[in-house]
Amino acid sequence: MSNLIECFHPYQIKNLNSIKEYLFLLKNILRIISTSKFKEKIKGINIPIRWSTKHFRWVVDFGSDKLRDIEGIHLDNLRFYYDKESEVFNSIVCVLNKIQNCKNMNDFGSTYKLFKNENRFLNFVFKENKIFLTGLYNRCQTKKRCGIYSSKNLKSIEIDTSENFLNLAADKLMFLEQQNFYKINFSYRKSYEEFFKIIEKEELEFKVSNNEFKYYLIKDYYNVQNKIKKYEIKKYMNAIEKTSLFNEKDIFQFLILHITLMFNHFILKNLNSNKLDDIIFKDFDSGKNIKIVSKFNTEPVFIKEKILKTPLLPMSF
Repeated sequence: MSNLIECFHPYQIKNLNSIKEYLFLLKNILRIISTSKFKEKIKGINIPIRWSTKHFRWVVDFGSDKLRDIEGIHLDNLRFYYDKESEVFNSIVCVLNKIQNCKNMNDFGSTYKLFKNENRFLNFVFKENKIFLTGLYNRCQTKKRCGIYSSKNLKSIEIDTSENFLNLAADKLMFLEQQNFYKINFSYRKSYEEFFKIIEKEELEFKVSNNEFKYYLIKDYYNVQNKIKKYEIKKYMNAIEKTSLFNEKDIFQFLILHITLMFNHFILKNLNSNKLDDIIFKDFDSGKNIKIVSKFNTEPVFIKEKILKTPLLPMSF
């Protein structure tokens, strides 16, 4: 299932060349958090909803180039794509039924030009029988589908994800859960100094052979120049848990990933009085949504779809 709403780990904001550069970036993230609001990152199933002129109804569109999404998924064809016992099937049914029975939905759609532009969509998140809204978006064009152009190859572009918009939506669409925004006051310079002291002492232990372990201090690699094409989280986790042997060529990416988790835990533990597991906020310099998570998700997101067999057709000569 395509994820139209993209959130980035801090190390994904830009191409990094050194640990020292990354620490400077993390200091800037602390500055952003100290001056702006953040919200909880809701863990659930994303359900992007748009209007379909063809079907004259609200449909689910995960943004892929599959006919399923181009046509739009609705209550009458849902069973063709997902098993009735699956979590995604039940989530879609719940969201579409709530929208269908919401008397203010059409007025809301008109206000935000959802009927005139089928590339616009609302992204709902279904979690434990509750429905949240993350915002209003524009789908970006692909090789097979129209949409707004993105020079950065984004899947979607935000139109409005502000606190005011989400509060207004929750007032109009009564089935929505209110999503809270949080603001914390702290000195980002002082907090960075505290975090840097932790980094200075951090030592990593890796298994380099069946009977041998090797230790690495992060501070010894501050100025080492390197470029990473791909960060391998699963590989890092296996090395940290010592379930696989460590290869020194991976040291730079492992240190970046390790510093990321340390930074995340530092924020969630020391600056987060609301005890949220994961948070998300906007980096206005890069235009990206940054996620601060308590742990990396190493399991692939996979929703099993039904495989439809091509019907037999009369042969022609």
